[in-house]
Amino acid sequence: MSTDPAQVKEKYRQLVSEINQDVDRIRQEYGKYPCPTDCFQCCNNTSTIPISEVEARDLQIGLNALPRQIRLHIYNKALKTIKVLESKGFTSDSMVKDSGLEAIDIIKGQSYGQCPMLIGGVCSVYEHRPVICRVWGYPIDNGNELACCRKTFIGQRRNFNPVKYSLYWQKCKTLSEDLGVFKKTPACYTVLKLIDTK
Repeated sequence: MSTDPAQVKEKYRQLVSEINQDVDRIRQEYGKYPCPTDCFQCCNNTSTIPISEVEARDLQIGLNALPRQIRLHIYNKALKTIKVLESKGFTSDSMVKDSGLEAIDIIKGQSYGQCPMLIGGVCSVYEHRPVICRVWGYPIDNGNELACCRKTFIGQRRNFNPVKYSLYWQKCKTLSEDLGVFKKTPACYTVLKLIDTK
C-alpha cells in the first residue's frame, strides 16, 4: 500500500535530521571531523552501491539543481560503468542481490568505479547524498558488525556508541515500500533513471 509521497518525503527529512544528530553526537565526543578535507576514498568503487527509492527521490532534487552539462557528465559516467558491468554479465538485479560486492571487483580502481556523482573529488549532490554517505567515516552498526573507514577512529572505534546505520537503512526500506517500491537499485542505474538527458 503506497502512502502520500509528500508525507514520505517529510518522514525522510526527519530521518536525515535524526542521522545528522547521531553523527554530530560522535563528532562532538571525538572532538573533530574524522575525515581529512581532501579525502574522497569512500566514493571510489561505489558506483554499484544499492540506493532505496526514498533516497533516489531525494537525490533527484540534488541532480535537478545541477547545470545540464554536469548532469550529462554524471549520466555518461554511470552509463560507462553499466556498459562495462553488463559486458561481464551483470545486471541491475544481480548486483542488488549481493549489494554490488561482486561487481566491485570489475570496477575497482577505475574512474567509472567511482560514485557517478563525484565530480573532481567533490560530491555534486552533497546535501542530498544517500544514507550510507552520511554515516561513513564514523563507527557504524551495520546489523552484523561494527564497521568504519580504515582511515578514521583507528584504535578508538569501540570507544563510541556507533551510528545506527542498520536501523536507518531499515527506515529507508520501509519508506520506499510506502511509496510502493520494494527493491533497491545500484547507484549507476539510479542515475540513469533520474537524469533526463533531453
